[in-house]
Amino acid sequence: MTGGALPSISARWGERLVSSPACDATLLERFRHMAGTLQKAQTATGLSQVLVTSATTGEGKTLTSINLALVLSESYGRRVLLIDADLRRPSIGAMLDLPNLVGLSTALKSPVDQKLALVPLTPTLMLLPAGAPDPDPLSGLTSARMRRILDEAAGRFDWVILDGPPTGPLAETSHLANMVQGTVFVLRAGETQNASVQRSIEMLGRDRILGVVLNGVEGIEPEHYEAYYQKGPAQ
Repeated sequence: MTGGALPSISARWGERLVSSPACDATLLERFRHMAGTLQKAQTATGLSQVLVTSATTGEGKTLTSINLALVLSESYGRRVLLIDADLRRPSIGAMLDLPNLVGLSTALKSPVDQKLALVPLTPTLMLLPAGAPDPDPLSGLTSARMRRILDEAAGRFDWVILDGPPTGPLAETSHLANMVQGTVFVLRAGETQNASVQRSIEMLGRDRILGVVLNGVEGIEPEHYEAYYQKGPAQ
């Protein structure tokens, strides 16, 4: 990849991020393929806002969100905003060794619109951290303020990638999916239960799922990423 490296990468996650010199070349190419598919969809339909989610925790959605944002910004030279929208259990800040004191939750709780606390990760990639965890973020994530944030982002960035909460029993995930133009669904081979996948597809809407990222496929290193894009974005 070209461009500047992230300012601080946790040693735990460094080799699993496509910006790391230690990243496996196969992993990088898989994310380039995924990003290229989204770029074609953008040209065809205007797609620019994508939610990344999973059925449960621990399936790799956050690493997928970060890597997709990195490849779109670095390999494809696009201006990208990465939003940590998993307000109950935010994790992007921890993965990148960045503070998570102010962010999306702060803006959503403010009585008046305020300037967003964006963090530059590279010259073409900005992060909107989650801010302080919110045990009940539904009202904020479904508010008019959230819609304005997404609209403002669409005017400033070529791509907006949201790392959303897992579907599970959480109502906010389906609302977020309806606010954006498409969803990338992440699951882990051998772990994600078929019933959970089916419930998630019904919740998100089959026609709004752009494709599936399958992690944990035996024999593919590191961290076994596979990307399958099955259909185009919803019109």
